[in-house]
Amino acid sequence: MNNLSVFCADVGSISAKKFGWAAKLWGQAEIITGTDIESFTVLISESILRNEKVALGFECPLFVPMRQDPKRVNSARLGEGNRSWSAGAGTGALATGLVEALWVMNRLNELLGWSLSAEFSWTKFQETDAVFLWEAFVTAGAKGVSHSDDAVIGINTFLNSLPDFEASNAIDEKTVLSLVGAAALRSGWSNDIEILSTPCHVIKAQ
Repeated sequence: MNNLSVFCADVGSISAKKFGWAAKLWGQAEIITGTDIESFTVLISESILRNEKVALGFECPLFVPMRQDPKRVNSARLGEGNRSWSAGAGTGALATGLVEALWVMNRLNELLGWSLSAEFSWTKFQETDAVFLWEAFVTAGAKGVSHSDDAVIGINTFLNSLPDFEASNAIDEKTVLSLVGAAALRSGWSNDIEILSTPCHVIKAQ
């Protein structure tokens, strides 16, 4: 896709310096990295002001499954393997990532002076000026040395999935509660309640 800039945040405690980010800007060969959430958000706003297509990922569970079987209520999403969203690391990243994603959304609204739109569909994203929200899944042997490294790995996995992007979705869950969808509603990035039932695309580094 022409004019595409890809951003990824590896979520974590900001005060403990466990937040890292990476960005592959349209027209630039090198991936930029950093550890400051404000700088990350400013960079995204600048891409939007240049009318670039923006894909924004967070390395944390962005939706959870809804199950009827009481024994499987908090079991792993299909495709997670032994790195379940409900395990210790997953739940910590889920909560931290939710508030950091919401902060980024709200801050972008402030920087730009208007509310952006969230999109989970790759096809619809290509036809609109919405921000494509996606989940980066970087665990176990795929992880890098630093939090920024993990964000770089997320971006490279995203870029390597192109052009057949739809086939790269790593999590097969149809009935979900979208946490990033809730953040989109709260920040004004969506006014459609159906977003709470819509899973986003998950890119899993191997």
